[in-house]
Amino acid sequence: MDTIFEFIIITFLIIIQSIFGVGLLLFGTPSFLILGYDFANTINILMPVSITISILQFFRSRVRDQKFIDEYNLFCLPFLVLFLIVALKFKYFFDFKILVGLLLIFSSILILNKRKFSSFKKTFFKFKKFVLIGIGCVHGLTNMGGSFLAIYSTLVSHNKKEIARFYICYGYLIMGILQYFTVLLISYKTLEFTKLFYILFALILYFPSQNIFKNINDKKFSKYINIIALIYGILILVTYY
Repeated sequence: MDTIFEFIIITFLIIIQSIFGVGLLLFGTPSFLILGYDFANTINILMPVSITISILQFFRSRVRDQKFIDEYNLFCLPFLVLFLIVALKFKYFFDFKILVGLLLIFSSILILNKRKFSSFKKTFFKFKKFVLIGIGCVHGLTNMGGSFLAIYSTLVSHNKKEIARFYICYGYLIMGILQYFTVLLISYKTLEFTKLFYILFALILYFPSQNIFKNINDKKFSKYINIIALIYGILILVTYY
């Protein structure tokens, strides 16, 4: 039964990430934790598929922003690796389900309440380098930094979906490569590599999904995924308790 759920979850999230640039790790991580997968094997299953989609989006994107790339590499990535090591070394001392649920709810409400958040925009841009540091810490520790990456990308792109998805896919691509390499380095003896066939699913489903992306306007681009994230975060907490 878990195999069926795994297949359904990954197939659905491949489509979501192919459209929005985020989804496999954001929603797949809590799904697999609920199903009883450990943190390292969750990353091992989801990360190759996520990286594949991010590569497709990056090289097919018409957007390039070297300033974003440089800032992201400098301020986000070192903290991602540091906190990923912490998560892998002390996984039995943390309950990721609660933290993941709270992060999903918090990030979703933050985006959906744009009027309230607009008053913090000046502060955000003033401290956006610290936001990148925070994204690295959160993603390394919980595999859920994609929600904050989506917030960051939406703000710095001024809600332009093409630019926002470029930021997201680049962030996810680099985070994914570093994260996956770190997991392989630390936990390779306990990992299984029987699920790499999901990469083929990504290659098949990505291109038809772009027709959906083209028909979503800029304002609705981030709204849909954050409504799903909010509901999912609540379900995680309800399921846990």
